[in-house]
Amino acid sequence: MEPLRFDLLGVVRGRRGSVELDMGSPQQQALLAVLLLRPGQGVSATVLMEALWGDDPPVTAMKALRTYAWRWRKVLENDAAEPRILTTVGDGYRLTVPEDAVDVRYAEALARRARQAGDARSARAMLAEALALFNGEPLAGVPGPFAQRHRRRLSELHLDLLEARLALDIDLGRASWCVPELRALSDENPLRESLSVLLIRALHASGRPGEAAAVFPAARRRIVDRLGLEPSVELAEAHRQLLISERPAAPPRRRAEPVRRSEPARSEGPAQSEESPRREEPAPRPAQVPAQVPAQVPATTADFTGRAAVARLVTDALSRPDRESLPVVAVAGMGGVGKTTLARHVAHRLGAHYPDGQLYAELRGGDAVPASPQDVLDGFLEALGVEFVPDCLDSRSALFRSATHDRRLLVVLDDAHSLAQITPLLPGTATCGVLVTSRSRLAGLNGAVHADLDVFDETEAIELLSRVIGHDRVAAERETARELVVACGLLPLAVRIVAARLAARPGWSIGALRDRFTDGHRLGSLRAGGLDVSATFLASWRQLTSEQQRALVLLAVTDRPDFALPVVARVLGRPEPDSEDLLEELVDLALLESDTVGRYHLHPVVRSFALAQHPGRRASGGG
Repeated sequence: MEPLRFDLLGVVRGRRGSVELDMGSPQQQALLAVLLLRPGQGVSATVLMEALWGDDPPVTAMKALRTYAWRWRKVLENDAAEPRILTTVGDGYRLTVPEDAVDVRYAEALARRARQAGDARSARAMLAEALALFNGEPLAGVPGPFAQRHRRRLSELHLDLLEARLALDIDLGRASWCVPELRALSDENPLRESLSVLLIRALHASGRPGEAAAVFPAARRRIVDRLGLEPSVELAEAHRQLLISERPAAPPRRRAEPVRRSEPARSEGPAQSEESPRREEPAPRPAQVPAQVPAQVPATTADFTGRAAVARLVTDALSRPDRESLPVVAVAGMGGVGKTTLARHVAHRLGAHYPDGQLYAELRGGDAVPASPQDVLDGFLEALGVEFVPDCLDSRSALFRSATHDRRLLVVLDDAHSLAQITPLLPGTATCGVLVTSRSRLAGLNGAVHADLDVFDETEAIELLSRVIGHDRVAAERETARELVVACGLLPLAVRIVAARLAARPGWSIGALRDRFTDGHRLGSLRAGGLDVSATFLASWRQLTSEQQRALVLLAVTDRPDFALPVVARVLGRPEPDSEDLLEELVDLALLESDTVGRYHLHPVVRSFALAQHPGRRASGGG
């Protein structure tokens, strides 16, 4: 069996080899986190209940623990009836996995090895490896007092590792590279005096003594104002040593000057005497203003159609002059519904409201490996003229917020995978704006305006068809055109594809293509050039668990337009509560629709796609 791996230093994830595990509900993740952070220990039911619910657990707490453990055994064990990984100990449980299977324990082991390392470069490499394991807020979204306590502990560990790595960077002659990162970290943690000590050291070693001398008074003012205390001895001593090293030396006694020799040409900096402190040649500081205004949003389509209400909602939310916090608009909808087209169209309309430019990133939320926030921030910071980018995600994110402060920038994040992916990419100022698109609703995006993008209505679908193939051609077969776009499920991508196929075949009638849909070639007809409906839905399909895939196929096989919950429960062979949870997950992923409680609708194109994934059956009339 392939080895298990667990990530707790960000969104909780698990893998067996390269296969992602179904992590279940947040409470189920909370149980896993407790057991993973108490490796090899038996944890009693009392301790588990306090960890998940605090001092006031629900009356069903014991039953819930048993359910969560049973679900984890189904995921982790070869045979849930004879568990070897998650075992029962008294009324509680023990989870047994290797130390390097859990990112927290591996990071802590790297930190211990770095402290014991014999040379600075090896220690620095171990610390960098440990920092690379952090991916946003630890235990993101996991509830309960245990998770909250460990979030604080792991965030403190992250800062400790950062400080240790920065101290080594200064010692290794990279001080000027550390300055932007230390400034950003100090802004984020204004009362953490150890960061001010490192900033003094880095500025001094970079040949910027004046700026180094200004660090202590600013830090002292913050500490006295907020805490009523004087700074620590360490911070005061760092400032004192700086002043001593920069004090002018006493003038030498006059003597006959020797004949001066011509100075050798400098190749790598001034020669160092034993008496004078060695200083690093200052590196260029990060640019505060980019050489040009970034304009990264791709062009909008010339035949953009409809969407007036949603476009107005997005535009109004991102152009309000009286806003006091960062405006964020999140547009969600199924694959192929036109989120990217809408985002690009609105972004160009908002150009006058954001004169300092537009940043754009394709986050590849439907890919097996979505875009990493680190790489996206690297591109954003480069576009903003920042030359030196720190290694770790939190420092890059803080530097990005500093670089965008008081600028009027629009950030467009297209096809987001999760809240954890986009959180580091958000500016911190109300002068900026953010437009996000995603297939599932980003419910945890606090303060955002949410817009759900639906399929076209018939008028919009026919209008797009007319703009692509010509109004006269549609007018000649008006009813057939209506039947064609309805057969496309009014899905904008599907309508655009059939329009492109007809535009490339001026000799075809609209009816000829309409008949291909009714002859059972729906998916084959929804492919033209680089556009492919199947590829769009395949990205969503790959993110589903096996249970979700099975449910989608079984619903497609029933050949019904909509379903009531009791009917679905019988089809899936599961209790109604479990079936409802499964269906709601598919709704959240925009693969199923639900207009009223307990009733669900499967889009015809999604149905055709699901049937195509069923090895024993194909659509008989539309698949």
